[in-house]
Amino acid sequence: MEKWHLKKLAVCFNCKKEVDQIIEIYTNQAFVKCSNCGVTRYYILRRVGVEDISIIEEEKKKKHRYEPWFLEKKAVCFNCKKEAIQDIAITETKLIVRCRNCGFTRVYQFHILEINND
Repeated sequence: MEKWHLKKLAVCFNCKKEVDQIIEIYTNQAFVKCSNCGVTRYYILRRVGVEDISIIEEEKKKKHRYEPWFLEKKAVCFNCKKEAIQDIAITETKLIVRCRNCGFTRVYQFHILEINND
């Protein structure tokens, strides 16, 4: 899997400005970084496997401290090797990537927060 680079216009929980949040997803880790203040959330891979669509739907129904993000990316799946929509759910505690074609899922858990105090 190549590095995925996405952006989401959202209000930063740290600087409170509506700016692009830079999302980088790798095979074993992921980052969400504010383009304004640099605050970065680090997520590390916790499990992989085939999951039902309910894993994404459950996140949509949960109560979250901050607004969860639900994104899509068309990409070749690591598991089925077909180009398909990859559903991406990002919350304050986890980041989930799931292939709509085969259900292959990577679940990343929040690991650490780095606040840039320049």
